[in-house]
Amino acid sequence: MTMPAPAAVPPPPPIARGNGCLWGCLILSLILIAPPILLGGYGAWFLYDGYRHNPVVRMVGELVRNDGMAQQALGYGAVITGVEGDAFTWVPGRISGDYHVTLEGPKGEGHLIVRSHRSSLGPPSLDSAILTGPDGRRYDLLKHQQLPDDGRVRPDTSI
Repeated sequence: MTMPAPAAVPPPPPIARGNGCLWGCLILSLILIAPPILLGGYGAWFLYDGYRHNPVVRMVGELVRNDGMAQQALGYGAVITGVEGDAFTWVPGRISGDYHVTLEGPKGEGHLIVRSHRSSLGPPSLDSAILTGPDGRRYDLLKHQQLPDDGRVRPDTSI
């Protein structure tokens, strides 16, 4: 009996030289890193540009530019430099908002606390606007009167 000649063993398949691990790691890192970057970008845009289109903040800007008490406290040409806080309340038919706005004028920095409301279809309406000037004095911009001191001691910033 003769033995058949051994068949030639085919060579092993070539090892895949793809970048499977690299692509997998890149996709995983993209999935983990992209959401915080997108949220941060949207938050920065909203704080920088989103408030410019907010009807209440626009109304507050007009109030500060045209109100004599605000000009007396902050100087002519005071502008909104930031919105430090806001709170919204919604019930059917009514939207309320509270804003803490930072203002800057030639006489210094002031803070304005605004309470507003609007109906579902109507324009916003201001309920109160209390300005604290650079010297610590408080003014009601809607009633055009200076408010009594709140009792807090503030440093003298006058020159």
